[in-house]
Amino acid sequence: MAMQAADSGPRHPERTQEQIDAFLAERTLIVASNRGPVTFSAEDDGTFSARKGSGGVVTAVAAIAREQKPIWIAAAMTDGDRARAEIAERRGEALIGFGADSEFRLRFVVPSAASYHQYYNVISNPLLWFLQHYLWDTPRTPDITAETWEAWHDGYVAVNRLFADEILAACEQCEDQPVVMLQDYQLYLCGGFIRERNPNAILQHFVHIPWPDPDYWRLLPLAMRRAICEGMLGNDVVGFQTPEHARSFMYTCEAYVPGASIDYVNLEIAWRGRTIEVRSYPISIDTEAVRAAAYSKEARSHDRYLPNHWNEFTVLRVDRAEPSKNIVRGFLAFDRFLEAHEEFQGRVNFVAITVPSRMDVHEYQDYLDDVSAAVGRINARYANVETGWQPIHVIMGENYARALAAMKWYDVLLVNSIIDGMNLVAKEGALLNERNGVLIISEGAGAVTQLGEHSLIIAPTDVEGTADALFEALTMPLPERRRRAEGLRRAVEEDDVAAWFRRQLADIVRYASPDERGSAAPNEDDGARPRIVSLPISAQTD
Repeated sequence: MAMQAADSGPRHPERTQEQIDAFLAERTLIVASNRGPVTFSAEDDGTFSARKGSGGVVTAVAAIAREQKPIWIAAAMTDGDRARAEIAERRGEALIGFGADSEFRLRFVVPSAASYHQYYNVISNPLLWFLQHYLWDTPRTPDITAETWEAWHDGYVAVNRLFADEILAACEQCEDQPVVMLQDYQLYLCGGFIRERNPNAILQHFVHIPWPDPDYWRLLPLAMRRAICEGMLGNDVVGFQTPEHARSFMYTCEAYVPGASIDYVNLEIAWRGRTIEVRSYPISIDTEAVRAAAYSKEARSHDRYLPNHWNEFTVLRVDRAEPSKNIVRGFLAFDRFLEAHEEFQGRVNFVAITVPSRMDVHEYQDYLDDVSAAVGRINARYANVETGWQPIHVIMGENYARALAAMKWYDVLLVNSIIDGMNLVAKEGALLNERNGVLIISEGAGAVTQLGEHSLIIAPTDVEGTADALFEALTMPLPERRRRAEGLRRAVEEDDVAAWFRRQLADIVRYASPDERGSAAPNEDDGARPRIVSLPISAQTD
């Protein structure tokens, strides 16, 4: 089953890097996200140290817009962040620096501890995150209680307003018309709040996680889901990881936003006299930086003991320990593989590098317990006391260099997530592997759109099919393995994270050019019939 990379939208003239640079030279770039590009820690001598983040957005912005020193607005998440923000306010510092060579200028949003908890730990995680990954056990959860509504109003809505206030304050202090790029599911309302007070703002919002179909959004009350959609429609361009997620957003707006006119051909939504473009921009990795990290001194230090986990054949997975990654079913498939192919017992190891995640959310705690229980059962069933062989090796803890070092040596990389916005592990493994390793990837992972042609594709719940894919991968002839591995590596190298960010900027440049912007379609507020252009299902899913 081969999948071709789908178009992100209608064809427009390509923007060169020179055009993008010229545009940014005249405008301030403002990036807003829950987590900032650095985390501050207070030192004993009263100074602060700053630890730079390593996320894709941080890397991309630094690579593309370093000379412009973009403004980054984020929540003060740590005690060090809050202390640094308090000092900045006392000194009257509009922007916070963190070293002479820093790529960004910072502004912090500082909500109360109670408000931030409601915004992040009650609404963003787990409510929205679980919903957007189709993870709720719907006969039992979620329950939208009075406490949930309180967290919505006093947490999610309130913190989004604080972000909007801070962004607008930053815009007012700029001598140009800034470009504002909002990130992810924590800030869905922010664009709408900004648009209310600054109708001419240039706003883009990128969603890093999946966007479910309209029916699943009914788990949220109508007022919540409508507010989310209308907040997103405050932006000029809304971006998603895949064309499927972009279309799901359009379907959701058609279902729940009165007066919205949906054009599925041109991927536009007309609403309240404006045209919002809906695009897909599959995120990637910084190939140069990932290679450098994989062969750094720190990563090479792990080469001394990682081979203790390898065998004649090695299956690898690298995940956060959370439900969407589908770790338990991956182990069950390996169990079934060992049962059906006894000749591999003692010759193959399954190495799982697992990072505990969000342990303050009980659903994550429960899932980690399920993972541990599955490993214990399978190892107890197959372990050979005489030879010392056990089938599953779990390496727990966050260590990026160790994970990259391990990716060089797998024979099979299993990425069987239920649903993912992208899953960058698939791309990192494809770039680094030195053994012509085979990628087994779930249909639910966003990366399947770009990498599926050279992979073995499975349904995330198909335990038997995943076991069969493991056997096919481990018995695949070397020439076929090499052909697939080279195709995977080439796909990643040709589309790195800088290209991802550049495509977004190119659309913003075009959108901000008056001679290239389309006029909004009529809507119900104008007394005209909404224009809803629909395609046959076959055309919508090509």
